[in-house]
Amino acid sequence: MIKIHGIDHVAFNVRDLDKTVKFYTEVIGLKVTEREPSKPGIEYFLDCGHSLLGIIQANDLTKNHPFSHEGLGANHFSFRIHSNDFVPMIEHLEKHGVKIEYAKKRPKSWSLYFYDLDENKLEATAWPLEDGLTESQRVKEIYDSKSKSWKAYN
Repeated sequence: MIKIHGIDHVAFNVRDLDKTVKFYTEVIGLKVTEREPSKPGIEYFLDCGHSLLGIIQANDLTKNHPFSHEGLGANHFSFRIHSNDFVPMIEHLEKHGVKIEYAKKRPKSWSLYFYDLDENKLEATAWPLEDGLTESQRVKEIYDSKSKSWKAYN
């Protein structure tokens, strides 16, 4: 069984990214994290103790939805897992017929996006550097769920 370490981050879409980041930093007191790179105009990650809050610019302001990747409202939430459990988690989800959107290994963080039974978008996140993986283990790869194979990317 895969051990869940807690919630890694919660992310949601917003109408105005700059105003929302200003509110969460100046009013609430959160700081833009240095742990995960932000993409101005697209997304910011804010430190929430051991978790992160992702603020993402909505692409479609006419729709509201639960945990999906377009429109206003919830985007996804992520479970924190150990890097050694990342590939076994993919195998575990596939074994149970879970729809996987994609998985990506970056030098600092690994993301596995998948859906629950109600099509809510979820993620499992691993932090290979924090988990003690060597540089040679922290390769840049994307997983293709159709062919069940990994390929390098730039």
